Amino acid sequence: MTRPARLLALVLVAAPLAGAPFAGGAARAQAAADAPAEAGGAALGAAERAALGIETDAGAALYAQGRADALAFRLDDARRAFRRLGELEPRSTAGAYGLESAALWASLAAEDDAALDRFYVLNDSLADLADRASTPAGRLAAATARLHRAIAMGRQERYARAGLAFRDACGRFRDLDAAVGPDADFGRGVCEVAAGAIPRQYRFLARLLGFSGSVAGGLERLDAAGRGGGALAAESVIGLAISDATLNERRGGGVARVEALADAHPDSPLVAYLEGYLLLLDRRAEDAEAAFRRARAALDAPGVTDIPLVDANLGVALFRQDRFDEARELLEAFVRTYRGPSLVAQSTLMAGIAAEMSGDRRGAEALYRRVRARRDYDSDVSAEREAERRLEAPMTASERALLLGQNAFDAGRYEDAVRVLQPIVTGADLPALDRAEAAYRTGRAYQATEQWADALRHFKLAIDNPGDPLAKWGPWALYHTGEVYEAEGQTAEAREAYEGVLDNETEFDYHKSLEQRTRAALERLGR
Repeated sequence: MTRPARLLALVLVAAPLAGAPFAGGAARAQAAADAPAEAGGAALGAAERAALGIETDAGAALYAQGRADALAFRLDDARRAFRRLGELEPRSTAGAYGLESAALWASLAAEDDAALDRFYVLNDSLADLADRASTPAGRLAAATARLHRAIAMGRQERYARAGLAFRDACGRFRDLDAAVGPDADFGRGVCEVAAGAIPRQYRFLARLLGFSGSVAGGLERLDAAGRGGGALAAESVIGLAISDATLNERRGGGVARVEALADAHPDSPLVAYLEGYLLLLDRRAEDAEAAFRRARAALDAPGVTDIPLVDANLGVALFRQDRFDEARELLEAFVRTYRGPSLVAQSTLMAGIAAEMSGDRRGAEALYRRVRARRDYDSDVSAEREAERRLEAPMTASERALLLGQNAFDAGRYEDAVRVLQPIVTGADLPALDRAEAAYRTGRAYQATEQWADALRHFKLAIDNPGDPLAKWGPWALYHTGEVYEAEGQTAEAREAYEGVLDNETEFDYHKSLEQRTRAALERLGR
């Protein structure tokens, strides 16, 4: 599972985030106009009450309060509200669903197996209660319970069991009737996005399990669910935003939607964290830093459950602004205290690079030696490989310039990126690997500013001489070549480039992530 897939999974299990429909266009202003009311005790709409099976006004008020507390990550308070709801309306699945969701969030925020064990108990209870119900709300809860179970098992790398649970969930969502309302499209959208994004090496298993669908089709369903006003509307919008950012090159305006959601809920550390993550993907490092700092301030309030990954991502935002000492301090603190595997290898590597950029080669070497791929994820494996390479010798002047050029691009300073990287592209006496990276990153900067001819020229340099068959520069340059052709309306040339990417079976850096993106791109072209 790639990092985007993990984050998408984390997002989609949010204990009801904002409840009210969150529709909107690509522009932030329009998204803000459509944003839900503040969730602190806001009343449920009729569609939400029906989807949740809540019968009384008192029950609806308790659910709204639990939802508001969950959004603020006051998970203990949320649990109390959901328990009271369960006592008030024992036939409804709403209280059990809230408790189960809060348990899953608590476990995933800290990657704690003991907390996951508690989740499984509540998940079994929800599934049993939902299976006994003969209402549309019960059938929706039963399907959602199976989806949550699949996510939890996937996070524990219990992939066979996760696949079975996911198949069960997708089948249940597929069979939901019109009485369930728009929330059926939430689960169907998740299933289609997942099916369309499965890497090649797992597709045979997906076919055996009966998974089918496309990223484009899944995005359409998530969009419909997000606009539909059901109980899972906000989860649908956030799932759409994450999928749009990681698989659709942000073409659907997902970043603006989550920014508007953050504006509507300024005290939510969860939404601020998701906003910061998306802003990093959107190459807006300063804005991402501000979002992560809002998340950290909210997490420091009494009674709020921590989200440790906020600090790791804040470190990334600082690193991209060349604030290496600050980044190193945060990243090292995260690695030192965090008990889960997520982001540890990447954060340790980045802390080492920050140390070396600040002149501390000895400290950098100590950090490089600690980088270990604890899972078979693109990001972990590539981090370990790069750490081993950096241990061989101190940074050269060209490697420092490459790092500064990369940061300039990742922070949206495209002219600075070209200025810093161009001397490396033309440096005939420099290593081929450095020149390939510089050509690739220069091409990306030109692509971002729609200077198509310059972008294609630099991508071709990286494709023709990548410097290392396991480096990402050649294959990813070919993918972005396809994007340039697609932007120019040259569909045949774009398709040829994308198909060339899929023809490459070498396990180069980030090959799984590239395959996911490329398949989504071919779907856009109507393959």
